Amino acid sequence: MINKPLIKQALIEQLEASLAVAVQSAKHAHQDATHEQSKAETQYDSLGIEMAYLAEGQSKRIEALRQEIQVLKESIEPISNQKIQLGNLVKLENCDDESVLWVYILAVAGGNKVTLNNVDIQIVTPSAPIAKKLLKQSIEDIVSFDWQATEYEIIEVV
Repeated sequence: MINKPLIKQALIEQLEASLAVAVQSAKHAHQDATHEQSKAETQYDSLGIEMAYLAEGQSKRIEALRQEIQVLKESIEPISNQKIQLGNLVKLENCDDESVLWVYILAVAGGNKVTLNNVDIQIVTPSAPIAKKLLKQSIEDIVSFDWQATEYEIIEVV
């Protein structure tokens, strides 16, 4: 049985690791932007400006990661598993080869993947095409995705 709290915790840990890297990168970019060697020597010398833009971008990334972590920590589990909704973990089975695809629909962190007990779980947000196809569906419904001809049966909703 897949354990949703463990998946969410693993995702939070991934985001916290990314946050630590982003904080360190922002620190270095800020130091480089304000270093005396970054001072423009000619009107065409833009190293200092480039470093300042990099530091600003890293700062925005840090804020986005912090917000994602906070949203995940505060998220509430769905009350019902009758129809797929935000917060559900969905197990899909390929109708052709019976391979399994796990999808976790969360408000943030789309595009991340968590591996737990040798099972890959793809994180998607409601705006992702796969989530749009799954939302409001139920167990035993058949769905297909635009990027492949294969159909999938929804076999579990957690």
